[in-house]
Amino acid sequence: MHPVLARYLTADVAKETLRKQQAGGALDPEEQFFAEAAKAHPRQAAILMDVGGRVLSSDAQAALVLLAAHASARAIQEDSELTEATKKAREALTEEGASEEETDAFIASILLEEAFGYEQDVDSFDREYVKESLGEVPALAALTKEAVDALFVGFVKASKDDAERKVREVMARALFDIAWAEGPAPINPEHIEALLDAQVADKPEEEQEEKVHATAHLLQALAKEGLMGPLRLSRLRAMLGEEDA
Repeated sequence: MHPVLARYLTADVAKETLRKQQAGGALDPEEQFFAEAAKAHPRQAAILMDVGGRVLSSDAQAALVLLAAHASARAIQEDSELTEATKKAREALTEEGASEEETDAFIASILLEEAFGYEQDVDSFDREYVKESLGEVPALAALTKEAVDALFVGFVKASKDDAERKVREVMARALFDIAWAEGPAPINPEHIEALLDAQVADKPEEEQEEKVHATAHLLQALAKEGLMGPLRLSRLRAMLGEEDA
């Protein structure tokens, strides 16, 4: 988990930074990132500042996570190891018509995935994974409906027989509908879990194996197209039981 994200998942810390900013106090760099995120999202900041007591409502929790994620998205622009990858990712999204708000949200989602998407030590920040994820963005941003259709057709055509073709059709269509219904984005653990729940759970064992195997091959096909890096591929295949993380 990015340290700025971790710092501002505590409501008291977040509110104190906002009070400090409102009072005109000097802010350290991390506080400045959070203050900028709050300025860009005044509704969430207002929800957070209205919180009384230590138990947060669902709306307040969501506001806190959003502001913390957007603060960390600002912070990585100043990280020497991530500056260039962040710049290229943001430029790619902008060139494809994304607004500044949409671009910020896309980058923030990558940091949330790194923090909460996998079973790992939340006290550490996997900079390499974030760098790889940012590197996936240009290819994803440029992905058109026609290109997705071509991916689908190519993946299905590579089947060895009619039975495998039918399985590949089902799994590819389902994953694309789940992950890319609102536009191409990195395939993440939530997408894989939703796919398994919808298409694999409660099915006969042989059918489960066929569908899981087809999904693993689909992930490999996406990786060959530059839409998924090796770290993401390994982790998602591990979720399928197809490869060690």
